Amino acid sequence: MEGSIKKNYYLIFNNIMTYLPSRILIILNSVIIVPLFAYFLDEKQISIYLIALQILNLICTCSFDWITKAVLRFYEKYNIKQALSTFFSSIFWLSVIVYIFIIICYFAFKGLILERFAVDNMSFLFTTLLVIPCGIRQFLYQVLRVRNQAKLYTLSILLYQLSFIVLFFAITRIVPNAHAVLFAMLVAIIFIDIYIIRSIYLNYKIEYRIDTRILSEVLKYALPLIITNTSYWAILNYSKLIFQNMHEFLNTAITGISWMLSGNIIQPLVTVFTFASFPVLIRKFELKRLYKSYFTNILQLYCFLLLPILCIFCYFSKEIVYIMLPKNYEMVSVMLPFFALGIFLHEFMKLINIKYHLKNRTYIEMLFGVSIAVGAYLLNIKMIILYSVLGAAVALFLSEALLVFINLVVKFRSFDYLNYTKILKTFLLLAFIGIILLGAVQFIFMPFTANKYLYITKIFIYVISYYAVSYRLRDKILA
Repeated sequence: MEGSIKKNYYLIFNNIMTYLPSRILIILNSVIIVPLFAYFLDEKQISIYLIALQILNLICTCSFDWITKAVLRFYEKYNIKQALSTFFSSIFWLSVIVYIFIIICYFAFKGLILERFAVDNMSFLFTTLLVIPCGIRQFLYQVLRVRNQAKLYTLSILLYQLSFIVLFFAITRIVPNAHAVLFAMLVAIIFIDIYIIRSIYLNYKIEYRIDTRILSEVLKYALPLIITNTSYWAILNYSKLIFQNMHEFLNTAITGISWMLSGNIIQPLVTVFTFASFPVLIRKFELKRLYKSYFTNILQLYCFLLLPILCIFCYFSKEIVYIMLPKNYEMVSVMLPFFALGIFLHEFMKLINIKYHLKNRTYIEMLFGVSIAVGAYLLNIKMIILYSVLGAAVALFLSEALLVFINLVVKFRSFDYLNYTKILKTFLLLAFIGIILLGAVQFIFMPFTANKYLYITKIFIYVISYYAVSYRLRDKILA
């Protein structure tokens, strides 16, 4: 392996490791919370919570997510220009306008949501109230990222997880329903927002105006993101909304638990690549130092570190469900591989699509996202009618695979930042290693009687062996 490539991997790995502890905390929390939801709440209450959570995600996607993403994208530019006070003033007043719009939408669409998706009035109110603290938290997290304050970020995650778990236990013992979970989230997030604000010093004076040039640049970059991320949200959540609209609460719960179990464990790991790499790539781009090999190496390392985790969900889904969930969620074991693959591909695609953000051409990503979202809706309807929850899982996987395929195949000369041959080589070598090790581990454990501890041991040995062999062959895999 060349020295420059080794240096790239060293820098990328160091950036990832600064945020990895926070991701591990999220995973540990999910390992605790997901089984608790399954054991303490009935199917209908879980379905209400899941739909309320997705409504919250959609509102945040259409409001504060794109604003906070703009903070991350343009912070370095206005820092170089020494115009951060003007920049943050414009962001602040834009956020105020957006939330006024959210309040109007709350009253306009409240009746429709309560009727179509069996969400009660109190759950919807809590969901709307969560938007402000969630938006503030996202903004603060972006500031911590551009300042590279990973320790404070990790500590805030730890405090949030602990406070949420304590509140969940305390409130659900009295009121075991979706209201308790949403209220616990609301209190925990407000607590963390206050903690971060008190821990950092923002020396920016808020001016009573919006800079039109900044506003124009932010909107040009971010408005397509609203449509793009709404399309992605729809692709990921069509099935839950369809089942809930049909009042098939158990199927909503099964689909949601499958998503939470795979997503809340895989996604924190895969998103750390975007989380750690995006600011670095933006900085390199603004300083005219973006190199094709660095971007390519990020995708190769993504496969190197994440494929073993993906294979656990694909090859040991029955064992995972047996260990973590009650018997009425056995169908989750069939759905886990499709959801895990879908999440892996989704985050892989988001890394690839950083190229559109660098060139401020996010409308290209938007066009692809909208096109696939329309097809995914029709596919979900057809597959759910034919195969119920299994059809929903297959529809998600096929939609994500098509998204990745389109963004890989459609190339533009000005977006030539990746060496796809190297990335494919890394993926195929790692996949081959995973299949060989699976056969070896299954053969070794064949004589033993199946039980929960055996399953845990088998999974542990498989993933350790996978990483050990991959590390031994790293020069060939990552070259």
